[in-house]
Formats: sequence, structure tokens, C-alpha cells
Amino acid sequence: MQYVHRSANKVNNTPSNVDIGTISIPILQQFDDVMTEHADTDDDDLRSFDPIEPNPVLSPVQIDFDDIQDEVDFWNSSIICYVVGANPPIHVMEGFIRRIWKKFNVDKVVLVKKGIYLVRFLTMDMRDKVTSGHFFFDNKPMVVKPWSVDMDMEKEEIKSVPIWIQLCLNFKYWGEKSLFKIVSQLGKPIKRDAATVSRDKLQYARVLVDMPLTQKLPDQVTFMNEHGELVQVPITYEWKPTICDNCKLVGHLAAECKKGKSKRIWVQKKQQYPSHTEVVEP
Repeated sequence: MQYVHRSANKVNNTPSNVDIGTISIPILQQFDDVMTEHADTDDDDLRSFDPIEPNPVLSPVQIDFDDIQDEVDFWNSSIICYVVGANPPIHVMEGFIRRIWKKFNVDKVVLVKKGIYLVRFLTMDMRDKVTSGHFFFDNKPMVVKPWSVDMDMEKEEIKSVPIWIQLCLNFKYWGEKSLFKIVSQLGKPIKRDAATVSRDKLQYARVLVDMPLTQKLPDQVTFMNEHGELVQVPITYEWKPTICDNCKLVGHLAAECKKGKSKRIWVQKKQQYPSHTEVVEP
């Protein structure tokens, strides 16, 4: 059969039927018959597979102490540390730690989560020497604790913090006995700085005091001197903790607290298009 394209005036000799004997069967009918023949076979193949459970339940496996012993042994000489009231980035904290603890053979400084760092030492002895000291980042105290296998990797609620204070005090009161007695009204005295102990700088006495966060920091201390006279001494704090009245954490004010705040979701406002009404004056 010949088809003539009217627009191009070309002859198309493609056969549309296939002659089988004396019967002419259209090609499209042949394809339809073939698909029908295989339809039942495909359904049978699909029915031969068992349905897959949407949420298979797996049996729990038992982890024993022996399974985790290698990792426990590796991290045993480590500490967990963080800065009170700050979250320095890992590259800043690593540089700081490797500088101040250079002699303690620091092996690794790893970020556990925001503001919390895991520091591994090569020996347990080096770790113990670090945990027995007091350290500060930008005048803010650092919390340093030995790592343990069941430790909670969270910043714990802090009830007191060590703070360096300066007292413009007559140097006759710089001895540990008298100086610790004077500052004990602020908290627990920890130590005097090297310049105060060696009496090299007489401008002020510098003392580290562990102060509770439940009280406001006073502006001065008072004591009765050896003559029975009242002496008032102003205090200079090298750092003051900022405490949130909402969450009770150190490092931000209540106005900046994110705890309990509803999350704001920005939704695009639909634009109001003016209606195009044509006014025709008579």
C-alpha cells in the first residue's frame, strides 16, 4: 500500500500490514497480541516473590566490656575540658592547649561537641598533672576533668568558679595566712600568684578564689586590722561571670537565652495584585 505525503508529495513505501498466507494482519495488532501473551507470565513471576516487611525487627546484639576495651585503653589518658562562658572554635582551642600544655605531651585535641574538647596525653602521669592545676582562657576559667568510660559529655551545672582578684592591700597582709583569711569571705582561697609570693610587684596582691555563683560579687572586702580598726579594700575582678536568669547557665543574659524560645518560621507573604478594572466614563 502506498501513502502520499500531501505537503511534500513524497511516496511512503513502509508496509502497514503483513501478509500471512492469504490473510493480511496489521502490524499494530501483532504487537498487541504479543504483549497479551506475555502478560500472564509476568504476573506469575511477580507472585512468586514473598512480600518484604516494611519495618523488619532486628534482634539486638550483646556488646561486652571486651569489645570496647581497645578504645577504652586508648582514651584512658584523656581529659574533657571546656571554657566557662565561651565556646572557642576547635582550631583556636587546639593551638591554645598545645601551647599551655606543651610540656605535658599532648597527643590529640578533638572536638566532642560545641564547646567541649577531648584532650589525649601520651601517659596517665601527664594527664594527672594537668587535672591537678587551674587554667584560664581569656581570663575565663576552664573546667578540666579526667575522661571516664561512662562520662556524660555535657556541660554540667556550675555552682562555683575560680576567679583571679586583685587587692590594693598593704603588703604586710600579703602572707598566705592573713591574705587567705581576708579573701575567705568571698569564697575558698586557692593560691596566690607568683609575683605575690615572691614579693616582686607591690602594686596589688593577686589571689585565685573559688567563688559561688549563688551570690553577687561584692565591690570590696572588709576586715579588722591588728589595731582593731575597720579596713575596706576595693576588689578588681579579672573576669566576672555572666549568668542567665532563665536557664541558669554561664555565658549569656536572659535576653539572649535561646532556651524555651519559640522558633520563628519565615513565610513568604502573598503579594496582593490590584485588580485591573477599566472605568469607562459615559
